[in-house]
Amino acid sequence: MEYLTLKQAAEASDTSYATIRRDIENGHLPAYKVGRKYFITAAAAAEYGERRRALNAIEGYTIRQLMEILPLSYAYIIELIKSGRLPAVKRGRSYIIARTDLQRFIEEAQL
Repeated sequence: MEYLTLKQAAEASDTSYATIRRDIENGHLPAYKVGRKYFITAAAAAEYGERRRALNAIEGYTIRQLMEILPLSYAYIIELIKSGRLPAVKRGRSYIIARTDLQRFIEEAQL
């Protein structure tokens, strides 16, 4: 079995070192810790890279961009996302609301 360092995994998945580290700490990427170093299996790094590329391919709006479209506060949009009424995916530290999900949300809110 082949193992990669965080730096190698970041390069392979076209992601920053900090994002790799954060995803390990959040449990989104399995890793092994030996001393102070982390190691990731090549298979896990490849799967992670595919998931990251799929996330980056989503076209949509950040919360700030959504606030320019709809007269809603940041806190209210976060509440909608957390309650599941407005679907969003987390990309790094930002939420992305897909265009189709926003359109569906607006249509459901229509009287």
